[in-house]
Amino acid sequence: MDDEAIETDLPTVGERLRAAREEKKLSLEDVAAQTRIPQRHLESIETASWETLPAPTYTIGFAKSYASAVGLDRTEIGEQLREEM
Repeated sequence: MDDEAIETDLPTVGERLRAAREEKKLSLEDVAAQTRIPQRHLESIETASWETLPAPTYTIGFAKSYASAVGLDRTEIGEQLREEM
């Protein structure tokens, strides 16, 4: 089986973060206030708009903080995001 076909079945980091946020009934504004990450960066992570985000190191850090705020595994999100970017 083709590796790429398997990976496309998995939700993206942005989709996973958004789903976890919505499950906790949090708005992007709530997560931004809790993590102190600008809301525009959180939106860009959810939509995979990498060109609007700062350097990958910062973006991965933001995604890990976002993951913690919504109850996802920081390390897992960081690793998946590295692959996506």
